[in-house]
Amino acid sequence: MRHVRINNGHNSCDIYILGTAHVSEDSIKEVEEAVKEIDPDIIAVELDSERFLALVNREGGRDLKDVNIWEMLKSGDIGLFLLHTILASFQRDIGERFNVKPGSEMKRAIELAKLYKKPLFLIDRPIHVTLKRALNIMPFKEKIKLLFYLFEGDESSSRLDRGVIREMIDNAEKLVEILRDISPTLYKVFVDERDRYMAKNIFDNSIGREKILVVVGAGHVKGIEGYLKKLERGEIDMDLNELMEIKKGRSYLKIVFSVVLMGIVLYGIYILSSNPEVLKKFTIEWIVINGTLSALGVILARGKLPSVISAFLVAPITSLIPVIGAGYIVGLVELKCRGITQEDIQHLLRCERLEELMDNNLMRVLMVAALSSLGSAIGTFYFIPRFLGL
Repeated sequence: MRHVRINNGHNSCDIYILGTAHVSEDSIKEVEEAVKEIDPDIIAVELDSERFLALVNREGGRDLKDVNIWEMLKSGDIGLFLLHTILASFQRDIGERFNVKPGSEMKRAIELAKLYKKPLFLIDRPIHVTLKRALNIMPFKEKIKLLFYLFEGDESSSRLDRGVIREMIDNAEKLVEILRDISPTLYKVFVDERDRYMAKNIFDNSIGREKILVVVGAGHVKGIEGYLKKLERGEIDMDLNELMEIKKGRSYLKIVFSVVLMGIVLYGIYILSSNPEVLKKFTIEWIVINGTLSALGVILARGKLPSVISAFLVAPITSLIPVIGAGYIVGLVELKCRGITQEDIQHLLRCERLEELMDNNLMRVLMVAALSSLGSAIGTFYFIPRFLGL
């Protein structure tokens, strides 16, 4: 546990930052000991309102029965939903191995705040904002790398034991550096931005307080401590609204790209109109490459045969249309084939293992939609240089 004494311009305040693992029974005991030993004025936890409700109610906060699958497919929020669900499932999987529900140490901090009548502050940024910011700015290469690590995680999690968890807490700073190497974008959004956000909330809430206990994941301790000191010295001026901003405009980029792509295709058709054989060859290549890779995505997602056929047929067309993607149409076909029920939606919430998650009908529909779009995109980027003779 780190101790930082700051002066916020009004008073001095002792900040005690307890780094935890969200799936460790030891962390629960450490929270209990810290509350008794420090007797803080307030307890601050690494939660937002959605995750707070999820912990208190153990119903997942947001009720999945209200999820509009059709709208999700249409809006393109599939990646956001998949990332959130897979990360949550991975954490539940590890927690199950140690018979500890993820976030139990946070829940214990909440219970102790209520027991000792201590004010409780939720200092973290809303999870949906973090996920959207990450997906919006993450380069395509990093998304592929992240997908690889997420699916590899089910195997690596089986090698975890209590000693490894303890070592991860003790060496959290090294793990953060590893994350920075794997995905600079994830590090920036999931670690650094949230460190700044939480540090600012802690600093503001320290006014009129003598002692604050902060319960956060071990990987955030060093960053929060550093930003608290910078805030005290006036070296930085943090705007929480800036960290909450979700930049829009990806749809415009998509439209511009589609218009440019269509322009290239039309120009190519015009140039090759005098040579029908070459034009025919490129047309067949476009259909085969784009359609095949999109269909391959459906196969990898273990989609139904009608979805595979649909992907092959629609991908070459939807790649040229900015307002609709292959994933939307193919996802609807898969949705129709599987006939998602209320039980499928609720089961998605209860999945404890990644392999169980991937067998869920709703998750399969979303994976089909996502991977068919990915395959179509790869086909498009592969074909353009060939078409231009590069």
